[in-house]
Amino acid sequence: MSEQQLTPLRFGIMVDDLVMERWKVQTIEKLVDGGMILALVIRNATTEEKKGFFQRMKGWPVRRLLFQRWNHRQFKPQAKEMVDLWDTLSTQGQNLEEIPILDCEPTQKGISTIILDNDIQNIKNHELDFILRFGFGILKGDILNAAKYGVWSFHHDDEMEYRGGPPGFWEWMEDVPRNGVILQRLTEDLDKGYILNKRWYPTILHAYKAHLDQLLFDSTEMPLQVCRQIQHTGELKQQLSESKAPIRRPPTNFKMLGYWIKCLTRRWRFHWHDLFRQEDWNVGYLEVPLKRFMEEPESFEGDVIWFKKRRRRDYYADPFVITTEKDTYIFFEHYSYKKGKGWIEVAKKSQKFKKFHVALEEDYHLSYPFVFSYEGEVHCLPEGNDSQRLNLYRFNEKKMVLEQEGVLMEHVRAIDPTLCYRDGRWNLFFTQKDYPSVKLYRYVSNELKGDYVPFFGNPVKVDCADARMAGAFFTLDGKLLRPAQECCRYYGTAVCLNQVDSMNDLEYSEKQIDKIQPFRGGKFKQGFHTLNGNDTMTVFDGKRWIFTFSGLSHQMKLKRNKNV
Repeated sequence: MSEQQLTPLRFGIMVDDLVMERWKVQTIEKLVDGGMILALVIRNATTEEKKGFFQRMKGWPVRRLLFQRWNHRQFKPQAKEMVDLWDTLSTQGQNLEEIPILDCEPTQKGISTIILDNDIQNIKNHELDFILRFGFGILKGDILNAAKYGVWSFHHDDEMEYRGGPPGFWEWMEDVPRNGVILQRLTEDLDKGYILNKRWYPTILHAYKAHLDQLLFDSTEMPLQVCRQIQHTGELKQQLSESKAPIRRPPTNFKMLGYWIKCLTRRWRFHWHDLFRQEDWNVGYLEVPLKRFMEEPESFEGDVIWFKKRRRRDYYADPFVITTEKDTYIFFEHYSYKKGKGWIEVAKKSQKFKKFHVALEEDYHLSYPFVFSYEGEVHCLPEGNDSQRLNLYRFNEKKMVLEQEGVLMEHVRAIDPTLCYRDGRWNLFFTQKDYPSVKLYRYVSNELKGDYVPFFGNPVKVDCADARMAGAFFTLDGKLLRPAQECCRYYGTAVCLNQVDSMNDLEYSEKQIDKIQPFRGGKFKQGFHTLNGNDTMTVFDGKRWIFTFSGLSHQMKLKRNKNV
């Protein structure tokens, strides 16, 4: 179904004022740009009487005074900058006169907000598909059923562990590696409604402001993604949360002192680690079938053969293995800190995998040489995101080089592109440069060389724990598995195995069934982010942390470029 044929959804917004936080305005912008119709603005018309200084002092929670002052006066993330919604929509060419504004004066019952019956009837008369809540506090009563698909609201935490707020704060304080975000259909239970969309982001431990900006800004696309699901399938997928988590509240004065200490120590540790510790990857292999390796990975630790590195400032990573009638080949990335880029090399079994041949080098960084057989030939789809293209190559066995034969996609900065041929169609999976380890995208084509069309539900997964590709899809005991990288605490800490349950025109779903950790007894025991194999061999990589002057120079150059 083309975008032009999709029936637009009508939505309303509940706001306290038309001047709103930037991330909220961006959420509405994306819905309107995506073809949805803003059909009603429900504004809170309750007026608060002005209080004098001493009256306000009485209302301040003394135990949380430091947080109150900091949050209102000092803490200024970009996502919470105040923006006029009407000014924004007018610059987009919206006819604001066609958008009605309903001023409501709700009543308060304890901490709950109750919308009056006549206002609810007025809202129902607009025949909204959903209402997006950006104000009015905690809603109770019939307003929750005033639109076809209910009232939607964000909670920028994992509701199974953290209800209440502030958003993302307690994950940050308690050193939790990833932060959940949900879009929920509200019920009368606080932060445990029907889950419409759930995502997981890495916790940016060295800067809470950057972490909160990440959560707020990136969640702005979640309502549009749910709308696309409704448009294409005709139903709202939802699951009632079973959370029993306690309600969290803003930090006390003592906790705020701890927050400021953590800000200083974590930032110092981040910059020290960034400059003086570099990743050092290496390729290992076993002459063992992948299926056999998967049965008991840890039992093969003593049999791993690691590539012999030529220089300390270089590393090898992202191995893929393929067997032809002539030989068995391992393709891999060779990275140089001195050059600041990688290229593709290949080794073959007949040379005992000891001689490395340069198969492909460009003036930009290359990695992840995804290789596969098709129509009797070996093809390679490497990552080269700086070129903003996905180039397809054919392997010339005689010359031991990769020769370009086409371009699958342009104007895309794809990370770890991987093809999966299923049910007569080519499925292309990758993450992108802006969120290389968090968002997984799927594109589909009837032919290998395109055209590749984006799946309507993109991104199909948003999770730093197991979104990024870690090798080719493979079948084990009749199950299709997708290897993925765990990138919560650090990039490439382990390989997760996700079982694909559904891959069709209307759905892509999977669940994690296993995780393979690095070999703990060897040199390269601090990371593991690629796994591939066939009927005779298994290949993978491992990481350790080292220091090199070339790496220090490279990191300092990257920091200077970021500040330009």
